[in-house]
Amino acid sequence: MVVQAIVEIPQGSQNKCKYDPATGRIGIDRVLSTAMHYPANYGFIPDTWADDNDPLDVLIFCSTSLDPGVEVAVRVIGAFFMADEHGPDTKIIGVAQIDPRFDHVQMMANLGSHLLREVRHFFQEYNALQGIVTAIGDFHQLPVAVEVIEHARRSFGARRTSGD
Repeated sequence: MVVQAIVEIPQGSQNKCKYDPATGRIGIDRVLSTAMHYPANYGFIPDTWADDNDPLDVLIFCSTSLDPGVEVAVRVIGAFFMADEHGPDTKIIGVAQIDPRFDHVQMMANLGSHLLREVRHFFQEYNALQGIVTAIGDFHQLPVAVEVIEHARRSFGARRTSGD
């Protein structure tokens, strides 16, 4: 499955940027208070609405940092379940379709166990110094990610129909 995504945060950044659906702009929300950086490019899938009342998040693995606001084709390989102070906050996991260094990555296992541990560690700790506790769930394979994306697309459609 390939989806289009919009980058909010380049990999390696400590800036927490966020898309504002009301304005259609990406702005800086805060600078991370930990000595950590995003392990992958981070963004969202347009025309989706997730359980956390935002567009569905996506981690985009690529050999380079991608600029905020750019659209990129993402080959979806799985999902990562977690929750924060606002409730469930699922992340879709994918790779940049345009990056030949990730051509071999067709499933979660192809990323390697260390990289997956880095992702888990980042989301467990990146808000800790602010006193925000995150509950870290499991990684799931492509079929679960497809279900999450389809649910978020239906939620977006229902939200648009209801005028929210």
